[in-house]
Amino acid sequence: MKKLFLLSIVLVSQAVAAQFQVWSNSFDTPADLQGWTTHDLNNNGNGWVQGQNIYFNGTALTYGTSGVLRYSVSLVPTGNAAGFGTENDWIISPQINLEGAAGTISLAAYIGRQRTTHLNFGRDLFIYVSTPQKPIPELADFQAMTVDAGGNDIPSPYRIIAGTSSNPFPSDLTQFKENLIDISAFAGKKIYIGMWSNRKPSGNNLQNINIDEMAIYASTFLGTKDVKKKENVTQITENPVKEFLQFKLNPAFRDNITQVTIYNGAGQKILSAPYSKSVYVAPLQAGIYIAEVSDGKTTERLKFIKK
Repeated sequence: MKKLFLLSIVLVSQAVAAQFQVWSNSFDTPADLQGWTTHDLNNNGNGWVQGQNIYFNGTALTYGTSGVLRYSVSLVPTGNAAGFGTENDWIISPQINLEGAAGTISLAAYIGRQRTTHLNFGRDLFIYVSTPQKPIPELADFQAMTVDAGGNDIPSPYRIIAGTSSNPFPSDLTQFKENLIDISAFAGKKIYIGMWSNRKPSGNNLQNINIDEMAIYASTFLGTKDVKKKENVTQITENPVKEFLQFKLNPAFRDNITQVTIYNGAGQKILSAPYSKSVYVAPLQAGIYIAEVSDGKTTERLKFIKK
């Protein structure tokens, strides 16, 4: 389950309200990097990794408790990566299928800083569109997006960034800030996203970053099953809900393998747990949620109100 502090900033923002989640990655475990490719081009052993967030605790750098995608030239608890002056590292996502997505498409990223001196930073996103001739990109395809024929920098129109005056960081270094990017231009496409860390003196490709989660939402998504048009057999016995979400389960479900997943109004997964007649939801903010009940064969979705 994603960190509860996110509940303070979701029901996300108006830009993604009532959208469907198309893709997400929480970076909670090493398995979450399956399909991602990394490139340590200066061969110093430093680069993009999945792991605990890093932050400065007032005395030294230390590990936090959030699972993140991170990049840091500083080792923990002390020291710096050798040769960080020549850092040149890439991470490239697996294919993200937006073929069923239409309307407004937003990429949300939850960004954390590692020191209070990091006032604002982010990452350019280099987005490659698959074609029948070349469905899978190579590193060179992403590198070609960064400079023109004369070797001049090409700024990416797509950038995750936090710490600006309009989107300031929280003072708590263990917390993260949401940033939204409109990627509606890629509706109906299959894409890959590349992020680059380097030692250029300007721009937003600074090294030290924690990314707690990335997700894509669309206002229309043909691959999303509607909240059941036919009547659900599973019932929520008390709705609105204050502390415990209570179910009367569809007899067709195999309750020993049934899972309950709760999504907020933006389609973002809030929690997932094995089925229980009562699910504790007191920490959720007031609002409308969807409870998905599934045993892998049968799936039902029920709307409930948290008061």
